[in-house]
Amino acid sequence: ERRAVLRQSADARGVFLSDEVMDFMLTRFSRDLGSLMELLNMLDGYALQTQRAITIPLIKSMLENS
Repeated sequence: ERRAVLRQSADARGVFLSDEVMDFMLTRFSRDLGSLMELLNMLDGYALQTQRAITIPLIKSMLENS
């Protein structure tokens, strides 16, 4: 259910989240929807800023730099 909402929200932004990235987000971060949406916001901004696709290394890089 969360996965579907996350996928839909990412698609609406034009952001592609691979299954691997979705699994990583759902297992390593708070699973409540508000937190996941906030994480997606941060990832989208960071990916645009660094001009990189959203991948697990990008997520780790964002966390190291925050």
